[in-house]
Amino acid sequence: MLDMLKNDYFRLFVKREGKVVLGKNNSNLWLLTAVLVATFLAISFSNASLKYLSYKMNDPFINWVDIKNEYGEGDFIGLEYALDSQENKDKYHYYDFQSDFSFTYMFFGKEKNHVQYLKCRFFQNLNTSLVEAILDDSNVLKDWKIEDLSSLYENTIGVIMTEETMIKLGYDSAPSFIDYVSYSPGADEYGFELMDDEFTRLPIPVLAVVKRLPGNVDIISSAYFYQQASNDTTYPFNMCKDSYGRNLCYFIPEGTDLDKLRAVVNDAAAEYTDAEISLDETSFYTPEIIPFREGQFVIFDCYDDYLSYNVWGDINDAVLADYSSKGVYRVFAYEFSHYPLNQKAFISVHFEDLDMIRDFENYVRDEFNVKIEMAQINAKENFNAVSTMGNILSWVIIIFAIVCIILFIVNLLQSYFQKVKRNLGTFKAFGISNRDLISVYLLIMAVIILAAIVMSISVTWMVQGALHLFGIMKDGVYDYLSLWSIKTFISIIVIVLAAIYTVYVVMRNLLKATPGDLIYDRQ
Repeated sequence: MLDMLKNDYFRLFVKREGKVVLGKNNSNLWLLTAVLVATFLAISFSNASLKYLSYKMNDPFINWVDIKNEYGEGDFIGLEYALDSQENKDKYHYYDFQSDFSFTYMFFGKEKNHVQYLKCRFFQNLNTSLVEAILDDSNVLKDWKIEDLSSLYENTIGVIMTEETMIKLGYDSAPSFIDYVSYSPGADEYGFELMDDEFTRLPIPVLAVVKRLPGNVDIISSAYFYQQASNDTTYPFNMCKDSYGRNLCYFIPEGTDLDKLRAVVNDAAAEYTDAEISLDETSFYTPEIIPFREGQFVIFDCYDDYLSYNVWGDINDAVLADYSSKGVYRVFAYEFSHYPLNQKAFISVHFEDLDMIRDFENYVRDEFNVKIEMAQINAKENFNAVSTMGNILSWVIIIFAIVCIILFIVNLLQSYFQKVKRNLGTFKAFGISNRDLISVYLLIMAVIILAAIVMSISVTWMVQGALHLFGIMKDGVYDYLSLWSIKTFISIIVIVLAAIYTVYVVMRNLLKATPGDLIYDRQ
């Protein structure tokens, strides 16, 4: 072949025949490029769809199955013990499980008399893969989340709320705390303002603001929150306590000028006492109420004089008049204590994959008489089926594209051969072998195919980049096209090899005829 190309005549032959194969105005090249663009767009869409499906399949929002406690129906406690078995985990393909609680609580909004009923779910453990998924950057608004989930105090009463919940409460940006509606009749005697003579505000730390939460709840928190809200031993969420009203404890956001804050406190206190209010920056440490925002806790107290609860309340009003808009919150060292809880409302099971979801549902029903809502099972089975079909479809698209290209090349060569077979017969009559002629056309078609592949990949890549640039994405994160993958490279290799082999077979068969048959167009 190389020897042939050194010959000026054959170089001229390749050049002239290449132009003929390309067609008028390179129409055959553009047509092949269009076919390949459609092919690579289809492959890219398939790749992106499978990536998105894989993300969904591995998303704990999808792979997390809730088993509701119907209280009195089935052996719910026995099921908890059975789920802890490694044998069952291996058999039914689940990572772990947790027992959760659910309740609806009232929270105050930003405005004074604004109250919202919020659907809350309380996780046995917040340091799980599900919460990790909830706090993924793609689901978190701006940077409103705790920095490190693993460092979160186990007994936090902090909440993760949705953007919708934040808006319903009247906030346009994430607050460090939101106010639980505390049933505290008589709390006005401790310097706290009462609503409807019974309720007062109780600050609860915010851990994050996210786009969505599983189960369409408004808030998730730890089981410790639910435990303390139910606690009738120390009543930590009842504000009628001496320890809550006898001084001022604040959360101070990072960057707040403490000297100016101290001056505001002392100016407000000067009406009631000549004694100076002391500032303690170290004594107050309550990890249960640490919010997502950086800051510190401080205590203002007066050790040289007795100030009534109402005086402390008035001083607090003066502080918040200047500093509430700057993120300063009055907080409290809640009198937490252990409190046993009733049977859990949910068992939540996190699956590795959904292959054994139906078998798991049968096991739970048959062994423990516990029912899983069939809609959950059907939805997850359907999702698994879609994933499998999507993978199969992607390979079908590739095979179909290769078949289309092969047919295009066969038709192109056959059409071309009918135009030039007399010339080819003449070449054969002058002693040019079939091998040399096939080599020439292999070279021509290889160049055309590679040029078409390069152009089609470039076009596909630019379309993918344009979609990303204009923000046309699934869930705002995942592209609709994903060109670069192992399937793409396999497709390119297979297309090139199949095309070259097709050219070889077609030309070999066409050139079997004798020179006379070709020249005189004999069948």
